Amino acid sequence: MKSFYSLIRYVNNPLSRENIAIGLIVISGKNLFHEFSQNKINFVSKISPENFTLFEYTLKKIDSFIEKELQYGKLLFENELSINNNYLNRLSVYNNGFIQFDKPVAINIDFDENSFKSFFKKYVDINIDRQEKKVVNRAFKNIVHNVFSIPLLDIIDIDVKIKKEQIPGLFFDYKLDGIGMNGKIYSVKSVDLNSEKNIDIIQKEISEFETLNYRIDRFSQSDLFTDVNQLESKENNQHYLVIDEYKGNKSQYHKLYEIISKEKNYPYKVIGTSHLEEVTAEIKKSGAGKFLENLN
Repeated sequence: MKSFYSLIRYVNNPLSRENIAIGLIVISGKNLFHEFSQNKINFVSKISPENFTLFEYTLKKIDSFIEKELQYGKLLFENELSINNNYLNRLSVYNNGFIQFDKPVAINIDFDENSFKSFFKKYVDINIDRQEKKVVNRAFKNIVHNVFSIPLLDIIDIDVKIKKEQIPGLFFDYKLDGIGMNGKIYSVKSVDLNSEKNIDIIQKEISEFETLNYRIDRFSQSDLFTDVNQLESKENNQHYLVIDEYKGNKSQYHKLYEIISKEKNYPYKVIGTSHLEEVTAEIKKSGAGKFLENLN
């Protein structure tokens, strides 16, 4: 059986003809189906709040008109020839500029309630609402910034990238929250598990921090470095991984924190942000200065 459908559109910009399909009318034999997308209506309320009251009023009038057609048993299309004249003329009284109706299109589908719902969902009721942006909890970063970065700014290297050519044997660049030295080297790296950054990236950052510390320790004991910088033994270098307990519900993050917090044989000390102020005080007290300027 040949059926006919027409899309109802909201025209956002009459000049550019930008529009959104917000509804669907289908005539199939003696059956008439129609529906508006609440997803699209919600979206219109966000992009055109100034027109939304009139928009809602117009939709109600259209809905009322169609319901009357059903109530009195009238068809909007009597035959293929009358599509443009009868149908569009009937609906044109509701076309106030931003609500418009497509020319009816013939389709070889015999619609029932289920097939109409499926057709409507596939071609009209697409959820185009902007996905709510995830609320980012910046508490961790703020603590690191306020307790560590600001107090040590211009004292040690803060938010610095160690380049692979600067440390012998290092094969990657690596960003640290801070690194300084005075008799021993201090390095600090913060990792925010609760940001739920990709778990593979977090694991890579932690693994590379361990490698970086190993290379820094070896370099600090080489003749190339100690001839210029009088360092104590490498065991006195202090490396800190700042990481707070994971509060979410993803098991892989919980497991990672459990492994890191329980292991004692890392070439760095694991601390939470609650102990970061102590590290800042220790570095200040040591009289540490910038690390990178000692590489030149």
